[in-house]
Amino acid sequence: MKQNPTSSAPDIPLEIDISDEDIYTAMQEIHGYLDITAADFKLLYRHAYQHALGRLQSIMVGELASRQVVTVSTTTPLVEVAHKMAAATISGVPVLDEKEKVVGIVSERDFFKQMGGANRSFMDVVTSCLQGGQCETASIHQATAANIMSTPAITIAEDDLSIAAAAILQENGINRLPVLAKGSDVLVGILTRSDLVGGHIMRTRRA
Repeated sequence: MKQNPTSSAPDIPLEIDISDEDIYTAMQEIHGYLDITAADFKLLYRHAYQHALGRLQSIMVGELASRQVVTVSTTTPLVEVAHKMAAATISGVPVLDEKEKVVGIVSERDFFKQMGGANRSFMDVVTSCLQGGQCETASIHQATAANIMSTPAITIAEDDLSIAAAAILQENGINRLPVLAKGSDVLVGILTRSDLVGGHIMRTRRA
């Protein structure tokens, strides 16, 4: 399911109320002499914040997305899905149908749910398995990606703005977005929360 992230902007506060005490405390933590008043600092900070926000709003998803995407098909056995995720050190993979269209996502969370962890903690499930209690790995041994994937897939286009992608991730409580080519359903990349953070930090340092 491709969303239209450009139709609404994320709820980001443009004005942050910083007290004089906050500023003085912060200034005391900086070694050396600072010839600046609290009012000057507030004004400078707000201008810098607006410039930074404007810069981030101009970065497109395609600039930050990873182009090397590990995928599985709907018929891929779960043991192979797990192996691919472990080998690539990733926590989720897009699932493609016979037409190479993204139809879902399999994540660590999906595996965890199938192992009886829907309403339990990770260590509770581990303890139960080790003690010979309820442990669902045997029942899903013959299952495929289609059996446990989260669907419909939430995707984003490579020409959408990265700030909109951040809003989608936050609103849906997910960690990755399959990236589609402009104007099509062709998978061209994957965008994760860490891609957004890393990309914004790198842009800030180059600015």
